[in-house]
Amino acid sequence: MKQRARLGMALFLLNEAVLFFMLIAAFVYFRASSVATAARNLDLTTATLYTACLLASSFTMWRATLTGTRAWLAATLALGAIFLYGQSAEYWRLFHQNVTISGRTQFGTTFFALTGVHALHVFGGLLLLTVLVSGAGFRPAHRAAVVDAASLYWYFVDAIWILIFAVVYLWTFL
Repeated sequence: MKQRARLGMALFLLNEAVLFFMLIAAFVYFRASSVATAARNLDLTTATLYTACLLASSFTMWRATLTGTRAWLAATLALGAIFLYGQSAEYWRLFHQNVTISGRTQFGTTFFALTGVHALHVFGGLLLLTVLVSGAGFRPAHRAAVVDAASLYWYFVDAIWILIFAVVYLWTFL
């Protein structure tokens, strides 16, 4: 069961990797025309703080796969929720600065498309974690395989954010 779950998740994540590659490529392609807007409107310090929460969630997910305890899954859920809250706060701040997906600059379009798709993936991971924390729907024999597959998804979401953070934030400010 565990190997089939891992293979299924790996194939799904391969598809998602292509999606994110295309979104990152679009952001990079339009970067030259929008780097000034990005530099004026993004908040590197706050983004770094929320990024640290997401990266810490990889540690808690790793602990959850080792121990099988719901407490580590709950910690992963909490850290992921904090990250998503931070992303939402940034969107709210950008909307108030008239940076939108349909705004006058390519930055808003590519930024919200890229980070929005990532946020949807984080949200999906949070839903999965909620189910796992509740303990609903899984026989004990299958629970370890599901947690293992979920961990692959969560690590992927974190790894993609590292790329997004590097391209969108670090490349803009460093």
